[in-house]
Amino acid sequence: MEFVVHYNKVYKSLIMTIKDSSLSGIANCVYNLKSGDLYFYDSFVISEIFEGVTVVKEDLTEVINLIRKHYGFKNPYGLISHRLHSYSINLLDILPVSNQFGLLVANAVVGYNEFSFKNFELEKRLLKLDGESFFDLNDAIRWTNQKVENARSLSR
Repeated sequence: MEFVVHYNKVYKSLIMTIKDSSLSGIANCVYNLKSGDLYFYDSFVISEIFEGVTVVKEDLTEVINLIRKHYGFKNPYGLISHRLHSYSINLLDILPVSNQFGLLVANAVVGYNEFSFKNFELEKRLLKLDGESFFDLNDAIRWTNQKVENARSLSR
């Protein structure tokens, strides 16, 4: 049996990709993967999955490997999913690797419709991840930075 979550299409003129925003120029590193783009910053990574993609185990494994490359195994970090497009996640397929995120201390979703948030609640339960939902990317970044800074100060 396959359990797939679908995300609604978003069409809002004020919403832009990271690539088209000022955040693009301050990213430490950008990866253009077949499933989407990853933007790495000092304490968090932002993902933007492409329209129509179905995220599977191989996609998540690639993301986890890049996260380990940038943050290692001892540095707390945050993950922000910027859900602009309609895509699917095969939760049963990615479940076996979902526990390999290391010191993920902040898991945020920025969505622009209720469907994104309801799916995130389902993901959190199935994948056993804590996190918060936001309508605004800047709010997600502030929350993520605070959670990561708190975790880093505790580990010193």
